[in-house]
Amino acid sequence: MSRVLRLKRLVPAALAAALAWKWYRTPVPPPEEDQGEGLTREGWSFTTADGVTLRGKRYAVPGGVPVLLVHGFEGNGNEFDLPRRGRNLAVFLAREGFDVWIANFRGNGRGSTVSDSGGWRHSIDHLAAYDADALVRGVTEATGRKPVWVGHSMGGMVLFGYLQGASFREGSFVADEGLARERNGLIAAGVTIGSPPAFYWEQGGFFGFLSSSPVSRAVLRLLMAALRLLEKRGGRVSLGVPVGRWAERHPKAAAALAMSPAGILLYNWRNVEADAAVSLLRWAGDDVSASMARQLIFGIVNHDYLSYDRRYDYTANMGRITVPSLFVTGTEDFASRDCIRSYGYERVSSPRREFLCFPGYGHTDLVMGKAVEEKVYPAILSWLREVVDPANAA
Repeated sequence: MSRVLRLKRLVPAALAAALAWKWYRTPVPPPEEDQGEGLTREGWSFTTADGVTLRGKRYAVPGGVPVLLVHGFEGNGNEFDLPRRGRNLAVFLAREGFDVWIANFRGNGRGSTVSDSGGWRHSIDHLAAYDADALVRGVTEATGRKPVWVGHSMGGMVLFGYLQGASFREGSFVADEGLARERNGLIAAGVTIGSPPAFYWEQGGFFGFLSSSPVSRAVLRLLMAALRLLEKRGGRVSLGVPVGRWAERHPKAAAALAMSPAGILLYNWRNVEADAAVSLLRWAGDDVSASMARQLIFGIVNHDYLSYDRRYDYTANMGRITVPSLFVTGTEDFASRDCIRSYGYERVSSPRREFLCFPGYGHTDLVMGKAVEEKVYPAILSWLREVVDPANAA
């Protein structure tokens, strides 16, 4: 038997043995616990201008400043509301006196909070033009106050588009500068967590290598072509929901997977606890449209955040944003702290802005990682206290 053939047999066997050992060493996560005990919970629904009903959950604190918690790509609002102690931003803010509204974009959510899909033909532009507008206006009408938008990952990218005037006229996308000025007056502040205004990575890093490697770029282009075919055949990319069902049925295997380097696309796996990671997979993973995925991948390949039709450059127009803005990231965040600082924090026209970078934190662990309730949450709370005091803001 040749050496090459022996290696071909040994490598899969070694990988299988490593996975089996990892599974054996990983304990079953403890039972989940409701973190909102004593808080008033309500369901809500708003309808977008194009007729799609969005649904979500509210931790109602009458008189408190309303805060919209807006999820990222392949996610839903449950990422802010995990049934794990110290890993629940929604409950943390509600107990601090904020009126918390957990949002789900079209097609996302679980149980009674599932938003209508609208046919799965939407891009990220549709979320910025329609969903964001319905969320902001709906919360404002219900409370009589301008909301604070807190967006994680794509939830912040949607905010960038909303504040730049993303809209549709006769079916065509436009970014209206006058509408941008109006919308910047409709929210009290914007907090973005790991939200890339562009896709530039440091040279020498893992994601920098992927973005510059000819092989990986070719693979991404093939993926875009496959997604184009899927757009014509329904448009739904179903990944998050099946993974959640699998994690619910196989919590031990899910914990082993979550606590391995396989989590690099979600978080710094060394900075999460297995129980929170499994709950994230179980409840907060969701499906997306092929158009959203194509738009995101095109940005990764070409570095700038562009509209789906590629005629408008969100990255180049970050200066249209004037609301008080907080940019949060981590040293291990694949969205790139330098990119967020250079293309986001330094480009917005907001007279009140701040940039925070947390050592050791990756992407989603900025929301549910170790010590978030001692480090990340209080930092966001402190900034909000300074910008929109719950006792005085109206």
